[in-house]
Amino acid sequence: MKHIVALAGTCLSSMAFAAPGFVIDSSTGPRTDAIVMEHVIYTGACPGSSLDPVRGYYFDPEMPTAEGRRIRIVNVTAGMSADPYPYTDRQYQSGGRSEKIDFLPRSYHGQRYFSVTEGMNDFEVTYSDGGRVVSTKSFQFPVTVLTRYEGRWPVCRVENRCSSGPNGTYCYPQTVCECR
Repeated sequence: MKHIVALAGTCLSSMAFAAPGFVIDSSTGPRTDAIVMEHVIYTGACPGSSLDPVRGYYFDPEMPTAEGRRIRIVNVTAGMSADPYPYTDRQYQSGGRSEKIDFLPRSYHGQRYFSVTEGMNDFEVTYSDGGRVVSTKSFQFPVTVLTRYEGRWPVCRVENRCSSGPNGTYCYPQTVCECR
């Protein structure tokens, strides 16, 4: 396990970071240029939409991870709800990066997801060791939401339905459809 953590730290430090930012997990490998989310809008007989959170980590080439170190990242982008501003508080003590962060586009603070908005986001980060502030920085990071449209129709199957009555059990086929 230590070998994997050391390897992850080596991979992160070999990425070209000039400033603090995020390392975003993607299907093509880690990306360091933007948080990219996919918003799917379903059309057809089963309309709706889906937007899954994106997972990533915080990394700063000038501030090494250290035992007991924490970071608090606040999204102070214009238009964000300021009561409180969206923030996340994470360990920054090993592997050259923070604990995982799940991002979701919205304008308010939530417990599970770190809120970001489409476009350039402004962040303030505070580093602390044992509750004592060691450094504060500001940085910007872009967020892109890609929208695609997809047809969705119900999947149907025939099920036997049975009911009991005074003359015994009566069964009949019934079509059941579900949007998935």
